[in-house]
Amino acid sequence: MAYFMFSPESIPNPVLIGKGGYSPEWLMHAGISLGQVEGDKWVKLQEGYSNTKHKDWRDKAGTEEYIPASRLVKALEARFGARGVIFIDHAPSKDEREEIEKKAKDANVAWRMRCIEQYEAQVREREVTGHGRTSPTPYEDECYSMLGVTKPYSVEAMRAQRHPGEAVGEQIVAALERLDARRAAQAKVDAAKE
Repeated sequence: MAYFMFSPESIPNPVLIGKGGYSPEWLMHAGISLGQVEGDKWVKLQEGYSNTKHKDWRDKAGTEEYIPASRLVKALEARFGARGVIFIDHAPSKDEREEIEKKAKDANVAWRMRCIEQYEAQVREREVTGHGRTSPTPYEDECYSMLGVTKPYSVEAMRAQRHPGEAVGEQIVAALERLDARRAAQAKVDAAKE
């Protein structure tokens, strides 16, 4: 049985590799790595993978272990499913691809919002207790940029504290522009379907 995978983001992100504070994550289980996964691309997985296990440091030859794709997929879904990585057990049709890609991208946006919320909770903890951190990791910084959210301790955030009404108005205008862009994109998709 062939499995297909879709990821809305590159894992690990090649742009962030090498930046201080970024710990690359890999789609990996039981010693088997799927390597660099490009975002917004469908990938066909092998039917199974082989791995060499060593009992201890003296077992140089090791024992080869076969891991079926179904076991690998189950583990990777549990770990990366909330991030928007989706696996299916058949070749997707065009309509199914669109539906899965939309579902994956929505899950990825929710994941990135949770990353921002966790970071901001740590910033608030730093303000209250003095323990914690104030600078975001490169991944969290990317989340802020992608979602268009104002970063704490940024110039925009400090300006918003001084002039709260003006900043709120700008945020509302920006949110309405993003909503109009999404509606226009959805209208194009709906028109193409008809």
